[in-house]
Amino acid sequence: MAVVVFGYFGWIFFNPFHFITGTQIGTLLPLPLTILVTILYAPLIYYTVRRWLRTMTKRQKGPAGGIDTVEAGPAKAEDGDQWGKASMPYKAKHKSKVIGSKSEIRDPPVDLGRDFFVKTPDLDTGEPVFEVDELSSKAMIRSKISSGGWIHKRVSSRGVGSLKASETQQYGRPIRSRQPTGEVGSIDLPSTILSAITRTGKLEPGERLKIQSSDIRERVFTGHTPLTILLVIDVSLSMKASRDQIRKLLERIERETRGSKDRTGIVAFKESGAIEVQAPTTNWNKLYRALAKLRISGLTPLAEAVMKSLEIIKRERMRNRDVEPLIIIISDFAPNIPLAQSVGPGHQSYTPVRDIVRAARIAKKSDVRLATVNVDPSQLNWIRVLKRPYHEALELATMLRMKKEGYDDPIETILAVPEFRQTFGAYLIARVGGGKCFLSKELLKKDSILNEFLAGAHSRAVIRSEDLKAAESYIAP
Repeated sequence: MAVVVFGYFGWIFFNPFHFITGTQIGTLLPLPLTILVTILYAPLIYYTVRRWLRTMTKRQKGPAGGIDTVEAGPAKAEDGDQWGKASMPYKAKHKSKVIGSKSEIRDPPVDLGRDFFVKTPDLDTGEPVFEVDELSSKAMIRSKISSGGWIHKRVSSRGVGSLKASETQQYGRPIRSRQPTGEVGSIDLPSTILSAITRTGKLEPGERLKIQSSDIRERVFTGHTPLTILLVIDVSLSMKASRDQIRKLLERIERETRGSKDRTGIVAFKESGAIEVQAPTTNWNKLYRALAKLRISGLTPLAEAVMKSLEIIKRERMRNRDVEPLIIIISDFAPNIPLAQSVGPGHQSYTPVRDIVRAARIAKKSDVRLATVNVDPSQLNWIRVLKRPYHEALELATMLRMKKEGYDDPIETILAVPEFRQTFGAYLIARVGGGKCFLSKELLKKDSILNEFLAGAHSRAVIRSEDLKAAESYIAP
């Protein structure tokens, strides 16, 4: 009460109206203005006190830690209450509507011990993805390259100027200038001076032009920065029927990267973890030898594959800070193995789907481009029914279900709805990681797969209210 009273007198003698009317601070304003500032004081002190109480209720330590506790029933003092140490901690009013943490995709092993996660995936077990003779026939012959006899030409003009060239590594010729959004690349001096002149206007005789940070412009080049591509390939047993799709996708990626400065690496995942089969390289002969090692067997540790890829990207950035990473995950997105830290005392329930959400969030914070390619043919039903590209179809289905169930977040909706949690893995990773999901059969029809991946990393499907109304009839009640 004392704070309210003394605050009122302070407000009467020290308020913005003294500056507006030119009245000396510390003196009383005319009666009409005094009434006005009194009326303004009531909501001001109300919201100030309310804000203070909200801040204090979030404190869990210190002398005011007991303010966030409420004793059930009639007030009754307990030992320690006089020191602000009540026994009932503060709990949030709104609980998450997400129920259950089990993936319900496929039955995982009954017992997952710690030794299960320390085993390296066995690449020698299972059926091969590629035929060795097939890969040998595709191997690049050095003499043909030197003589110009290689006929496969890579797709050119990948998003002109979309990847920023650094000060020490510039590709192509400068075509325009732009205001930098992060670290400045190559400063465009004429555009910078012109921006400063436009801001200051005509200069007086003897006056010097002053350039501020807002005037700086950088050059955009026609060329592109080479990519560091990680092909994260699912070789679990569920991919047995999708080997043909994997081969076609890798053939297209090879056609667009072979002979360029783009570096490609391979990560395979199955059983209990992921393994780097080939470090990023421009030599496709090495990549062929790595692809020949891929064999299908075991379970699907999808979250571990994303984490392994981020470790490799971190290593590549230590070598070259200008690395432009792109992680391409090829899978049917049916995870059934969680991360190792999700299993142990206090974690009896399996969390493979929740773990891929955690891994995708880390990828987004690490500023890594993500693209997910689903090879499951049953996913074509979403395109047929909703009559939209794959990513937009899943986005629309999620928004419709979110509206129907009364959820506030798309990710929460997917985790809470069993049929979505089982089939929306590709969209889940892309949505959380800031990328885009693709369907392999739909993607193979495009002129350039890499162009689609890069465009998806910078764009986001926007579902309008008209789209929701037009498609509501597609979702079963």
